[in-house]
Amino acid sequence: AKVVSQLGLNPDLWILAQGTIYPDTIESGGTKHADKIKTHHNRVPEMQALIDAGKVIEPLKDLYKDEVRELGTLLDLPEALVWRHPFPGPGLAVRCLCSQGEADYPESHKDTEASINKLLEEHGLKAKVLPIKSVGVQGDARTYRHPVVIHGDGVDLFDPDLGRTETNWHTLANLSTQITNSFSDINRVLYSPQAELADIEIQKAYSTPKRIAVLQEADDVVHNMIAEHEVDRAIWQFPVVLIPISINQTNDESIVLRPVCSTEAMTAHFYNMSSDLHNKMRDNLLNINGVSGVFYDITHKPPGTIEWE
Repeated sequence: AKVVSQLGLNPDLWILAQGTIYPDTIESGGTKHADKIKTHHNRVPEMQALIDAGKVIEPLKDLYKDEVRELGTLLDLPEALVWRHPFPGPGLAVRCLCSQGEADYPESHKDTEASINKLLEEHGLKAKVLPIKSVGVQGDARTYRHPVVIHGDGVDLFDPDLGRTETNWHTLANLSTQITNSFSDINRVLYSPQAELADIEIQKAYSTPKRIAVLQEADDVVHNMIAEHEVDRAIWQFPVVLIPISINQTNDESIVLRPVCSTEAMTAHFYNMSSDLHNKMRDNLLNINGVSGVFYDITHKPPGTIEWE
């Protein structure tokens, strides 16, 4: 309404076009049997009122993302446009988690953490439940539960063909699935190759220009690197998330890398990044002022949604 007013447009003569796709409608609870996972920006109450008033057109609303790309190819649109990664309508702010600075742990978190650590012993890994929550989807319903970080290099394997050590993503994927299936207060699993993660603390953090600037810099680093290493087509979407978690008493925050492979966005698998690229990316991100930790999201969808919020 503000933009319409600024441009001097007559609302009776103009309508809004949205690039809504079918998963947006489903996840917003817009179909008969769909549970509301999250309200997409194109389905907030103000937008729904415009839709009900016939003020919005959505030519792609019945298509999945892979079908939209097929349509774009048929229309001979530029390849860079057709294959660009989806970007959240609200912008990077939706990937900037906020906190009052108070740890939000379930009463059972110590028991959960101890049990996960026992599970990880044979792999030379350790676990920490984070004092924050993220959105997930389990049994076609929304969850809001805790992530757990598993850390250490016990899963690394030497690849004789490459002549270097590579992360064993297959083992990590199995552990991630086992953890989320076994512990009801966990819906997301992260990985860090750091041997020790001491003094994990939650910071008081709000959506400020300074925090958004940190996230913008991190997002730019990540997407430039995947383009440079020519894996941007192998990755369907790569959310970069800023979480108010500091490592080792730095009072800084942490970045979560969330690269996924998908076609229609209803399901997704995390991307198995080479150790070489992962290590370089971590190093570059840790050089950003304000970043103390980097975690890799190894949760499939389900049980974790692609975005964190």
